[in-house]
Parts: sequence; structure tokens; C-alpha cells
Amino acid sequence: MPAFDQELVYLTQKLLPQLATAIFCGLLVGYGREKRNKPAGIRTNILIAVGCTLYSSIGFMIAEQYPNIDPTRIIGQVATGIGFLGAGAIWKENNKITGVTTAAFIWANSAIGVMIGSNFYLIPIIATLLIITSTWIFEFVENRVNRKANQNETKS
Repeated sequence: MPAFDQELVYLTQKLLPQLATAIFCGLLVGYGREKRNKPAGIRTNILIAVGCTLYSSIGFMIAEQYPNIDPTRIIGQVATGIGFLGAGAIWKENNKITGVTTAAFIWANSAIGVMIGSNFYLIPIIATLLIITSTWIFEFVENRVNRKANQNETKS
């Protein structure tokens, strides 16, 4: 049972705090998307953050047992997989490309999950808050700019 004991210690001391932080960050990012009725809402962002946290954490856990293993290789593969997920969120409809912001949220949220799985906590939480705040501010600015542009078009 020593292997089970080692896993239990890893689970309680490292993985559960990481997963709780990933759920928190994913929830914050997803809530803003869900509230605005955008794709990739709460569940999606939680799953992205948790999945990236698990992959990163597993990489570092394996590297502790086998020092010749490079945990950043797993992180690189996560980035590649997230790229495909983000690309699937982008589509063309009526000569307009949509989903780029959703893809960017997926990409940024995955980086947050990777950082959490790499035993960072404060930086991903601050990054999450900055992402939420900056996107809210710039959405407000974009809406004002678009509203003024539309008013100018109707006057012409």
C-alpha cells in the first residue's frame, strides 16, 4: 500500500488545491461568458482549466519519479491540443468570421490551467481577474465605438 499512500498524499497536498483553484478560475472566466450568452461558458471553461491543470500536474508528478522525464513536453502537447480546440470554435458565417474571441478565451484559460498544474496559484488567479476585467472594459469600449460608427453611417 505504500504507492497508494504516496498517491493519497499527492492528492490531498497538491492535486486537490490545484483542482479547486482551476475550478475557481474556470468558473470566473466562464461566468462572464455565460452571462453574456457566449459560447464556451462555465462548464467549458472549468473543464479546460481542470484538464490543463491535470495534464501539467501529471507531468510534474512523473518527473519527480523519473528525473529524465521533461514535464514541459506534456505542456507543449496540451498547447497543441488546445490550439485544435480553439480552431474548432472559429467559423465563417455570412462573410463574417466569428468565434475568435471564444478561441482566445480557450487559449488563455488553458495557460491558466497549466500554471496551476505547475504549482502556481497567485499568478493564475491574478491573470484570471485581469482577463475578466480587461475584456469587460474593452467590450464596453468596442460597443461605444461601434455605436458611434453606426450613428455616423446612418447620418451619411
